[in-house]
Amino acid sequence: MNEEFLGGYTKPWLDSIKRNRMLVRRYNEIEPDKIWDKYQILKELLGQVDEKVIIEPPFFCDDGSNIFVGKQFYANYNFTVLDAGRVTIGDYVAVGPNVTICAVSHPLHHKSRVKDGFPIIHKPVTIGNNVWIGAGAIICMGVTIGDNAVIGAGSVVTRDIPPDVLAAGSPCRVVRPITDDDLYEWSEEERIKYGF
Repeated sequence: MNEEFLGGYTKPWLDSIKRNRMLVRRYNEIEPDKIWDKYQILKELLGQVDEKVIIEPPFFCDDGSNIFVGKQFYANYNFTVLDAGRVTIGDYVAVGPNVTICAVSHPLHHKSRVKDGFPIIHKPVTIGNNVWIGAGAIICMGVTIGDNAVIGAGSVVTRDIPPDVLAAGSPCRVVRPITDDDLYEWSEEERIKYGF
């Protein structure tokens, strides 16, 4: 094998992603009952992570060290975070399956974009406390989602979303405020079954 062959990677790019790819692979391949070991990998991979964090594999990220996660975070399968820019996720956030957060992009003009290694631009993404992001949503760079907001399934979030609203669509727009009429009461049977 030719040691100089890098495919489409530049040497600095390849060097910068090796650690991430090894940790992500270990995380995604670990046995489901090795919960403490999974947490230890997340501590090494992410910039900040609480003990009460569940990220269902497979999980993918560009770097990991730019992801800061609050307490009681849950992400379902196929959570992808492109974190060249900082991604801050608050407390009690739930993420549905196949959600992508992109804190990075490429320049619009082809003369800026077509260079060795596809140069990037990035802006932070901030997700407040008590946010629920529905399945298949895409959160774009530079976006802030306010506390207690709900992002509908399949939404493409290209601009800030205020707190306490249901927002949905492509592009994502505020649908309505969330009020006490939206409160849900679990039956005793449900509480026992799910342990809350």
